[in-house]
Amino acid sequence: MRFGAHLPVAGFTGELPSASTLIECAEAAEALGYTTLCANDHLVFAVPWRDGLVALSAAAARTRSIKLITTASLVVVRGAASLASAAMAIADISGGRLTIALTAGSTPSDYEAVGIPFEERWRRFDAEVKAFRSYVQRVGLPVWIASWGSEAGLRRVARHGDGWLASAYHATPEHFATSLAYLKTQPNIAGRQFPNAVATMYTYLTDDPDKAESVLRTLISPRQAPADLRDRMLIGPVENCVEKLRRLEAAGVDQVFVWPVADEVRQLEKFAAEVAPHFNAASVAT
Repeated sequence: MRFGAHLPVAGFTGELPSASTLIECAEAAEALGYTTLCANDHLVFAVPWRDGLVALSAAAARTRSIKLITTASLVVVRGAASLASAAMAIADISGGRLTIALTAGSTPSDYEAVGIPFEERWRRFDAEVKAFRSYVQRVGLPVWIASWGSEAGLRRVARHGDGWLASAYHATPEHFATSLAYLKTQPNIAGRQFPNAVATMYTYLTDDPDKAESVLRTLISPRQAPADLRDRMLIGPVENCVEKLRRLEAAGVDQVFVWPVADEVRQLEKFAAEVAPHFNAASVAT
């Protein structure tokens, strides 16, 4: 299993991490050997949000070799042509290091912001993905499809994607293994190299149970019970987090994109030093 890192684009405590923290995270992740830098996409959200495409552009300009991926871009909300233009610019700035993952999204406020009915997202998604691929075809930009793992979503992954981006919100080992097995039955996948990754893996390594609980409670949305995130996130002692990752690895996960939610650079360092060596080698970029 390999590990990438989310850029700090969300203000979980009510304030965005500084721009300098974003750059420090990008540079630290590359120096520590993480495989990938990624950024989630929202126009409007419950907490302050820095535009993910802009964040990736800044990271691209300050790094040399680490890969970049959107996790995942709102192709219906942004529009295929507009998103393709931005993606090709980032690919150019980064020297071809960008993969773009696409999603319809699950937040009504993003759709309200651009005047598109939320209930139309899936009807529009297939057409927008096809259009997007036609725009980026000449530059050979890899396109992944994000899905939580429903059968309909996985069929879209197989139909449109060069890889599958799963979500840590839903990626229990059992669910991921079942979804991956179903994905491999799809005709477009047979015989292909088809990578996967789990994104939005909130991370805070600590032996202090009170601190872990405090961090966890900054992340709980009205739709998620505390136990859901506690079971699925890397918040708490190193040994517990290693065990959670071992179960995901056994389920077939190729990569996990960790998202430090506080003390971002220090947490990237701690994860690289204390968690990553348990997986294949002493580097997070195995």
